[in-house]
Amino acid sequence: MKTILLVDDEYALVESLTELFQDQGYRVLSAGNGKDGLARFEAEKPDLLITDLMMPIMDGRELIRAVRALTSGESLPIILISASTRPVAMADAEGAALEVRAFLRKPIQWERLRDLVAKLIGEGRPNY
Repeated sequence: MKTILLVDDEYALVESLTELFQDQGYRVLSAGNGKDGLARFEAEKPDLLITDLMMPIMDGRELIRAVRALTSGESLPIILISASTRPVAMADAEGAALEVRAFLRKPIQWERLRDLVAKLIGEGRPNY
């Protein structure tokens, strides 16, 4: 079973995406900020990371940079999401490119995200 780590401070979104991905047959882990997300990543080694951009404690850019610095995170597929209406710079504070496979704006279109996840880590299996 493939594992997805969702990192977002918007509890309702995490809850709904968790339920939807679990229905697709994925194991879902979550965290409410980048610091906790990094700890979950290191402990669980998920197959995919979906992270929000703007979060307290450690934002999405910092989380991505920290994950990429780890050997186990160098090739991890990452999807960045944001509700920002401003153009999102796809670089961290030092100007290094954020190595993400996709960027999606909130509100998230479930079908688009589901298809992207299936493309990146394979199909889940529905739990019937």
